Amino acid sequence: VEMVVIVAAETPKHMQDFGVLVREFASWAMASFHTDQTAPPAVFAKMDQELSNLPGKYAVPDGALFIAYNDGEAVGCVAGFKSEGGAFEVTRLWVRSECRGMGVGDKLVDAVLRSAARSGYKNVVLRSRKEMTSAHNVYRRAGFVDADGDTLFSTFKDHEVAMQRDI
Repeated sequence: VEMVVIVAAETPKHMQDFGVLVREFASWAMASFHTDQTAPPAVFAKMDQELSNLPGKYAVPDGALFIAYNDGEAVGCVAGFKSEGGAFEVTRLWVRSECRGMGVGDKLVDAVLRSAARSGYKNVVLRSRKEMTSAHNVYRRAGFVDADGDTLFSTFKDHEVAMQRDI
């Protein structure tokens, strides 16, 4: 029986695992959505700096950082931080393909929402590419609804979907 455990990232090993998973996500996103680009999109431009400074903006209580482990192997992650409007912004949701459909994303989102609530946040927001429908399904199961991205974010793109929920 596969046993998935969700862990709040605290140790250097956790930070290293998070970095590996985020780089996998970035590689997948580049291959999926930016095949015509030679340079990474702006969203990944600051990634190396972010990953070398963990937990950075994801530090509790303003943020949160969780990793899913399956039999000791890091298989998924999610993070959150204080958004520009003061809400808690969920980001970096990623589950390795071999563990999709096992509820890992649901468990990760649940963990990050509980952390945001403990930190006193009342509203949670996120933005995601329109094509990432499986992630949107995870978010909708967690109670997120579609929102107007232009009102939530100062730099909202037309290829994005915005969602929000109260906690």
